[in-house]
Amino acid sequence: MSSIDAEAIRRAVEARGEEIIEWVQTLIRFPSENRYPDGNEGPAQKFVAEECRKQGWEVDVFSPEEIPGIQEHPSWLAGRNYDNDRCDVVARWPGQDDGKSVLFSGHIDVAPFEPDDWQVCRPYEPIIIDGRLYGRGAVDMKGGLAAGFWALRVLQDLGFEPAGDLLFESVVDEEFASGNGTLAARLRGHNADLAVVLEPTKMEICPACLGAFLGDMIITGTAGMAYTRTMPPSPIRGAARAVLLFDEWIEQWRAQNSHPLFVEAGKELNVVLWRINSTRPGEFNQMGTPLITNIGWIVWGHPGMTEEEFYRRFGTFWDEHASSDPILQPLELEIEPDFHYVRPWETPVDSPEVRAVAEAFSKYTDQTPSVGGAPFSCDLAIYGDAGDMPAVLLGPGGDNLHAPDEWVKIDDILNLTGILATLAVKWCDATPYNHS
Repeated sequence: MSSIDAEAIRRAVEARGEEIIEWVQTLIRFPSENRYPDGNEGPAQKFVAEECRKQGWEVDVFSPEEIPGIQEHPSWLAGRNYDNDRCDVVARWPGQDDGKSVLFSGHIDVAPFEPDDWQVCRPYEPIIIDGRLYGRGAVDMKGGLAAGFWALRVLQDLGFEPAGDLLFESVVDEEFASGNGTLAARLRGHNADLAVVLEPTKMEICPACLGAFLGDMIITGTAGMAYTRTMPPSPIRGAARAVLLFDEWIEQWRAQNSHPLFVEAGKELNVVLWRINSTRPGEFNQMGTPLITNIGWIVWGHPGMTEEEFYRRFGTFWDEHASSDPILQPLELEIEPDFHYVRPWETPVDSPEVRAVAEAFSKYTDQTPSVGGAPFSCDLAIYGDAGDMPAVLLGPGGDNLHAPDEWVKIDDILNLTGILATLAVKWCDATPYNHS
């Protein structure tokens, strides 16, 4: 009698390697785009649910809107549609005893494929080149999602008998600052003693992530043309000035804030301006100075930053410039929050749960893992808060998230599969397995 060790798991992952990558390619071929307020996750989720049923796991399929009281929860984002079979899929491999449980979680929705500047492949026709798998959703986050599924499959191959429950889930509607799918699974009761969220961290263990403040800057001037009067104050000129001032803002924001898990290059707080328009909904754009210009913005913040404190500082910055800048002075400037605050989260680095993930990483790869903060926002706070779970992020490396020619490292998918399986064996207190 001997327990399942990392070497046995490594051999099992190797034996299934081609099948694992083919499974990721199958997932990519489903155009499970989130085009808020709608989404097209249904066909992909039906595939995932059926794959889980084939393994004999208990499978729960449900719409976020089915959960009693969910729309009153502070993390719920109103205005999303869940027609078209937009359902979460949660699979449970029941434990044989009262051992600790673990959840491997990811979202099935992907960003829209536009702008359509794909050069390597079409978005939903995945190809492999030099160890990279290309296609929309390859790294964000179908590669990680596949690793969570196949970690359980590999353990079944090895005759694993978990003492605690193993859970795998694929949730809907994570993109565009939602989190409603994740919230639904938590309130449905699909929680565990440890959650590993398979976002693309470049194989860094991330017990913390940034929060995201999202909003609109509405700059109002005077509409018209300078036919019989002086040129009216232009909100487009105001927007041009505001774009430059956002650079000043982010330098100030970085200088005012720090966090020990976000000190490396590439983990600085950032701002993204993602939308500029000069009409209100349903309004025709006159040929002349518009009445308004609207800038959509995102600003990231560290764990511990509250929404109230952010808007106090942000508002002070813009109030000062609106009253003193000669371009902005003739205009009216208003800040309006959009979507909702995507909260940051931090699970203590020295917690037993983070240590367990790090030990599994080392045991499987013979390498010391990097542990730090994820320089992006995601649903981690919902796992920790609504699910009351210690939660960490761990996922494969790649590039071009939310951009053309998205790709994921194939070796990372396979290594992640093995790491997760190794974690499950240790965490869920396996019954020893006889390899003879």
